[in-house]
Amino acid sequence: MRYQHLLLILFIFSFSIYASGCSGQEHSDAVNTTVIKFLEAVNAEDYNVAFGMYEGKDFLVPASIGMTFKNKKFSPGGLKEVLIISEEHTENVAVATAECTVAKLNDDGNEIERAILPIYFKLQYTELGWIIIRVTFSGPLELSEDDLVTVEVQRTPIDPITENALPITIFSVMLFGSGIYLNQREKQKHKNNSRTVDTSNGIPMPKESLAQFIMFVPSQKVVAGGKTVIDVWIKNFSQQPYEKFAIKARFPNTVEIKDTALFFDPIPAGQTVKQSWTFVPRMQGWLGVEEPTVVFEYLGTKYTGTLDTIWIPVQ
Repeated sequence: MRYQHLLLILFIFSFSIYASGCSGQEHSDAVNTTVIKFLEAVNAEDYNVAFGMYEGKDFLVPASIGMTFKNKKFSPGGLKEVLIISEEHTENVAVATAECTVAKLNDDGNEIERAILPIYFKLQYTELGWIIIRVTFSGPLELSEDDLVTVEVQRTPIDPITENALPITIFSVMLFGSGIYLNQREKQKHKNNSRTVDTSNGIPMPKESLAQFIMFVPSQKVVAGGKTVIDVWIKNFSQQPYEKFAIKARFPNTVEIKDTALFFDPIPAGQTVKQSWTFVPRMQGWLGVEEPTVVFEYLGTKYTGTLDTIWIPVQ
């Protein structure tokens, strides 16, 4: 009997060691996979996909990922190989170093030369799995919990249905929800057409402060007579929502545009949102979108400010 008990104890002890090792290996594999998928998305210019794997302050909007990597000679399509040369993790945090073989390409897409580019990552484990919270090219990051981010996983009203109901019920509810959404969107559209951007009694904010969380991203190629878009990205870094957030600008009379004001309305804490100006320029040359003016309320106080002119070359 004692011999049987001893065997049972040894089995449980060995299994616990084995299971612990597997868990650690799973975390390591997941960290490495997240880093590699992020780099592959950047290489493919899928900056929205890369931004969806990231939560932090290194990149304000998806386009800033592309600009940062291009400044480091990481051209789209130039990634040839990724090696994870180091990786450490706890249950909540991980750091990894990726050694990237990057090719320099000419205008025809032909390879000129190759270089080794080390990139350093810090990740955090959340309900969504491993997400990237820091990206740097300067040196390895510390395996600490000092700069963790808060990631809220918001449940939608149809989540319980999608988890428990039959497919036909789910489909019916989704159709019903789509109808409500479209109806609300149409009402919101009519509401926006009658709204104005009121900057009176607002506390002025310097443009340098506004530029920290507002970014304008025009279309890459603008042609006279063609539809043009300027994406307006807002990132709320604070712990409280921005209320009644709106932005307007002065467009030249050589432009056809329906709405010069954009209304975001509450921007939740930690969230990034986007709206766009859509217009048609009628003349070639430099087009200036002047006096982009912002107004919003934060903790009951109204703020306003004006950013620099947005210059766009029209072909």
